[in-house]
Amino acid sequence: MKIYPECYNCFISQAIRSSKIHTKDRQKILSVVKGVVNTLVDIDHFVPPPLISENVYGTIRKILGVDDPYEAIKKKYSDIALNYVSFAKQLIESSKDPLGCALKLSLSGNIIDFGSEIKHFDIKETIEQTVESGFDISDINEFRRNLQKSEKLVLLADNAGESVFDRVLLETIKELYPNMKIYVFVRGGPIINDVTKKDALYVGLDSISEVVEAGRAIPGFWPAYCSDKCKDIWDKADIVISKGQGNFETLTEIEDSRIYFLFIVKCRVVAEFLGCEKYSKVFKRNGKI
Repeated sequence: MKIYPECYNCFISQAIRSSKIHTKDRQKILSVVKGVVNTLVDIDHFVPPPLISENVYGTIRKILGVDDPYEAIKKKYSDIALNYVSFAKQLIESSKDPLGCALKLSLSGNIIDFGSEIKHFDIKETIEQTVESGFDISDINEFRRNLQKSEKLVLLADNAGESVFDRVLLETIKELYPNMKIYVFVRGGPIINDVTKKDALYVGLDSISEVVEAGRAIPGFWPAYCSDKCKDIWDKADIVISKGQGNFETLTEIEDSRIYFLFIVKCRVVAEFLGCEKYSKVFKRNGKI
C-alpha cells in the first residue's frame, strides 16, 4: 500500500495522542503537531505509510524529549494480556481445532493498537467474539498445508500486549510441529506501542522463539531495512505470519507468497484496499489480494 490522502490525518492524530500522554501543555502539543506537519510537506507518496512513520515519530520523540513515549502503556497492556494467558490456553485445549483457535486468539490481540483509529477496546470481549465468529477473510486451509511442509517460521510482531497472544499461538504451533524453528522479528527501536526486543523479552517470547531486531524503527516490516542477520533468516524462512496492519501496509508492496497476514482492519483505506468492512478479521495469504 502506498500513501493515501487520509494518511496525513492519521499521522497528525498520532502526534496529538503521543503528545497528550506526556503533557497537557497546549503550546508543547502544538509544537509537536507543527513539527510533524513540516515533516510531511515533502514526503514520498509512493512508499508505504510505515516508512514515513520513522520520520514522524523521530520528530515527536525529539520535540517531546522522550525516547519511548508509549513505554508505560506498553508495559501496562503487556501485564493485562499476561493475565489472559490461562484463559487463552483453556480455550485452545478445549477446542476441536487448536491451531485455528490459537490463530483467532492471536488476531484478537491485534485490538491493542494505539496507532490506529480505534479509541476504545475490550480485550476479553474481542477474544470471545473472535473465537466465536472466526475470520471474515481466511486462507487458513492453505496455511495448514504450507505449515506441514515448513521447517522455519517467522512471526512479524506488531504491538506490545498483542505479543502475549502471539506467544500462545507459537506455543501451539510448536506443540503441533515440535521440529519447527521459530523466529520473532521485532522493531529496531521504539515506535508507537510496537514491540521492541525489550518488550518481547518481558512477555517471554524468547522462551518459544529466537527474538530478532528487524532493523530500523518503523511500524511495519521492510526487507530492505533489515540487519544482515535478519535478512539471512528472512531469506531462509519457509512461512511467515505477519501480524498487524502496519506489516500489511508494507508487505503488500512485495510479491511473496510465504506471507500470511493476520490482523483486524482498523481504517477505511485498508478496508477499501481489501474490499471488506472496517473491523474485519483477516487471515490472508499475500499475493491473493
